[in-house]
Amino acid sequence: MTSHNHTCSRRAFLLGTATTFAGALLVACGSSGTKTAANDVPVGSAIITGDAIIARPAADEYKVYSTVCPHQGSPITQVSGDTVKCTRHGSVFSIKDGSVISGPSQAGLSPKEFSKDGDSIVVK
Repeated sequence: MTSHNHTCSRRAFLLGTATTFAGALLVACGSSGTKTAANDVPVGSAIITGDAIIARPAADEYKVYSTVCPHQGSPITQVSGDTVKCTRHGSVFSIKDGSVISGPSQAGLSPKEFSKDGDSIVVK
C-alpha cells in the first residue's frame, strides 16, 4: 500500500479559509434582505432597525437610509418625530429626503435599497 504525505502550507490554509469565508459572505449578501412590517413604521416618523432607518413621511410613502452619519461615521440612534439625530455630534436629518437640518454634517443621509413586499419593507 502506498502512503501519501500531504502537507498544508500556512499560505494554502489561509487562502482556503479566506475563500470559504468570502463564499459564505456572498451567499449572505445575496439573500432577500431584512423584513420589517410596514405598519411598524409610524406615519410621519421613522424606526431604526439594524443598519437602516426606515422612514414613513406619508401614509403611502417609505424611505430607507443608512444609520451611518455622514459627518464622521457614528451611528444615528435617535428618532424624534420627523427627524433622526446622530447623538455623537448633534447632526439632525429630515426623514422626508435625508437632508441635513442642523449640526456639523454637510451631507445628507445615504439612501439604502429596499422594496415593499406585501405588508413588509425589505431592506437589501
